[in-house]
Amino acid sequence: MLVIPKPVKKKGLAYEAQKVFSPFTPGLWGVVIAIIFAAALLSVWFSDREMVAKTRYGLQLKQARKPWKRQKFVYFRLILDAFLEKGMFFFSAGIEQDTGASLPHKVLMFGFGLFILIAVSAYVAELAAMLT
Repeated sequence: MLVIPKPVKKKGLAYEAQKVFSPFTPGLWGVVIAIIFAAALLSVWFSDREMVAKTRYGLQLKQARKPWKRQKFVYFRLILDAFLEKGMFFFSAGIEQDTGASLPHKVLMFGFGLFILIAVSAYVAELAAMLT
């Protein structure tokens, strides 16, 4: 037996648009965004370590550093790009299949893919229960 609340008779554009976000609470949406951001940060960290290991091998760390302002801007762009990429993966319910990625990046994407599977399944189930 499926138990749902009594239907509401509201008919406004704001009410109809709000239905998309109602399967999850605002706190849970915050957790979803935080996990996407954490996956983006870890992705940048793993890719940066891999890049430094490949291109800067043999150089001293002081020789390989760039000016701090430029380095902050580059990291900001990388983090923003990774956040948008992981957000796109989440909202498309899939992840990138990169066979040439490092093992830490593959493990990160496996965990993120599992999170996506669970979150999308819960969202669709709650949305179906709410709309029926």
